[in-house]
Amino acid sequence: MAAIQTCKRDADDYSSCLRLAIQEAWPNFVPGIPKLDLPVLDPYFTDHERTIYETNDMRADITVTNVNTYGLAKAQFLAVRPQHSDNYFKLEFDVDLPKILIEGNYKADGSLGTFQIGGEGFFNISMEDIKCTWIMEGSVANDRWTLEHFHLNPEVGKMQVWFSDMFNGNEELNNAAMKFVNEYWPTLYRSMLPFLAKNWDEHLTEISNRIFSKISFSKTFP
Repeated sequence: MAAIQTCKRDADDYSSCLRLAIQEAWPNFVPGIPKLDLPVLDPYFTDHERTIYETNDMRADITVTNVNTYGLAKAQFLAVRPQHSDNYFKLEFDVDLPKILIEGNYKADGSLGTFQIGGEGFFNISMEDIKCTWIMEGSVANDRWTLEHFHLNPEVGKMQVWFSDMFNGNEELNNAAMKFVNEYWPTLYRSMLPFLAKNWDEHLTEISNRIFSKISFSKTFP
């Protein structure tokens, strides 16, 4: 693993130094770092994830399996904002991603407007022009940083969704639902974001803590 440039906390250019260090080190993180328990980031593999959505016009219990997410290798770190106190550390990143493709298997049950959802099959979601702030925060003790939260709130410029067999073999309904989702995705995405963000927070906090439990805080952020 290539050495990562360290940035001195009391330096005038601390934020820009961190941004550059992370941008330059990112290609080393993408293939994963087994000894730090960092998984491969592109494609990022999700074995199994269940999310229950309840909004005004949608109720869905969706489980996805064997999901690959492509595109994280192209992340551009535009800004980094660190906040230190004696026993707490917070890092905010502004990140741009040109394209993300997510594909895998799903099983769904519930309702979307007047449609009853019930089926399983394949899905893929392609997104473009993604702007995101990542917020990592948590306490520092015994020279270890323990994350309490990893927040994401991606803004998506363009999205295209495809799925097979959402209605147990009724292709007409499947196509109608797909047309509806692709027409109204901004509204649907906004209503689903709180549920997605909660899942991401739990999942990414757990992965980050596996990594940071093996790293000296004072050496990484001197």
